[in-house]
Amino acid sequence: MNKVEFLAALRRALGKLPSYEVEQTITFYTEMIDDRIEDGMPEADAVAALGSVEAIAAQIIAETPAIPKAIAKANTGSRTLNIVLLAVFSPIWVPLALALAMAALMVYLSIWMVVIALWATVVLLLLCAPIGIAGLVWCYVNGYQLPGLYILGCGLAGTGVGLFAWFGVLAASKGLVKLTHSFAQWVKSLFVKRRENGVEANRRSGEPFDPRTAEGAPYHV
Repeated sequence: MNKVEFLAALRRALGKLPSYEVEQTITFYTEMIDDRIEDGMPEADAVAALGSVEAIAAQIIAETPAIPKAIAKANTGSRTLNIVLLAVFSPIWVPLALALAMAALMVYLSIWMVVIALWATVVLLLLCAPIGIAGLVWCYVNGYQLPGLYILGCGLAGTGVGLFAWFGVLAASKGLVKLTHSFAQWVKSLFVKRRENGVEANRRSGEPFDPRTAEGAPYHV
């Protein structure tokens, strides 16, 4: 198989993936083959060294985020027909998209509300001692020494519990913050593939590089 045949087969194998991704992939493999030919490798050997078209296409398709992949599968190939279908089915997909967006937002906010509630509880417990001291002073001035001592004891006990709770809430908060980050990354992964290595780094290492996984470049649909 020569370069032209390989690239044509790869383009067919990528099927309905977003056109930007297809062109980027074709450009990359064109440059890779040309580089190997310039290094003295025969064209047939340079193509064969890349592996099978089916394996390359399968890996790229498998790593495509869920949302762009779903949109690509629904693409009819006709811009006009795509617009018509979007308009016809808008009463279905628009409320569904909004509901999913609101659900994701509510989950994210709920996690942060738990963090805020935990710290609010700790702050209230820590304030028990000053409140107990103020209560003791008030009771002492008004002749209620025993109730004042009781209030002071409860306040000190509450602050003690707050000090212990501080460390637990701190650890819990770190875990919840990591959870919000993981959730945000998961939502992002539905739309964008996280990129790992650059083209030059992969060329220097001699390993094949997937142009759709270079850090920083989003998917285009």
